[in-house]
Amino acid sequence: MSSHNSASRFTGFIVLDCAPVQAECVALFSASATENRLKHLDGFEGAVFFASPCGRFVLEYVVWKDPAALAAARANPLFSEHMRIVEHHCRLRHVSFSSISHTFGSDAIRFERGDRFSMLMYEFPAGDSVPKTLDQLRSVCKLARVHSLFQMTEDATRLVLLSRDTMDTSAAPALRATFGEPAFHNEFIVVESIAPPIGGERFGALYHLAPVPEPSPGRHQFK
Repeated sequence: MSSHNSASRFTGFIVLDCAPVQAECVALFSASATENRLKHLDGFEGAVFFASPCGRFVLEYVVWKDPAALAAARANPLFSEHMRIVEHHCRLRHVSFSSISHTFGSDAIRFERGDRFSMLMYEFPAGDSVPKTLDQLRSVCKLARVHSLFQMTEDATRLVLLSRDTMDTSAAPALRATFGEPAFHNEFIVVESIAPPIGGERFGALYHLAPVPEPSPGRHQFK
C-alpha cells in the first residue's frame, strides 16, 4: 500500500495501548481480520498496521473512500467482529478520521513490512485555523526536507504526522518551535499492509474467535 494525495480519501489513525510485549500480536490479529473481512466491504481502500519496537503500542492507518463508506461499513456486523478481542487486550489511546490529509515529498509514501516510521500527534485549542496550521506544517517539512504523511481533524484540534524518517535534529526543533511539544510521539515498524481486494477476490473462510467446545465423551476415540 502507498499514500496518495487525494482530497476525496477519508483516512483514519488509531493508536492502541497494549499490555507489555503484545503490540505485534495485536497488530497481526487486526491485520488478519482486515484481510479476511474488512477489506471486502465497499469503500475500503487500504490499511497499514504498525507495532512500536517497545512492544506497547499499535498504530493503525486506514483509508476509506469517503465518510459515507465508513459509516456503511460500521453498520455491518463484520466491521466490529474482531474489536471485542482487541478491546479486551488494549486501551484506545488516540483515534481520528478526516478528509484533510496530504503527503509532503516528491513521491507517495510506500509501506513495506519492516519499514520504520515516526509518529507525532499534536493537540491544539479549538478555534485554530486549518489553512494557517497547514501552511506552517508545509514550511517546516520543506525546511527540514521531511518526507511525511499528515492528517488534521476537521475541527483543527489534532494533527498527526507520520514520517518515514526519524525526526532528527533538522526537523524536531522546527516542529517544536511551531507546534510545541507533541501529545504523543513514538517510533513504529510496519507489521502488515493490506491492499483493496482485486477483481473476483472473495471473503476468506470464516474463523471463530470463541473457544472450540470439547468433543462429547465417546466420540473420535481410537482403539
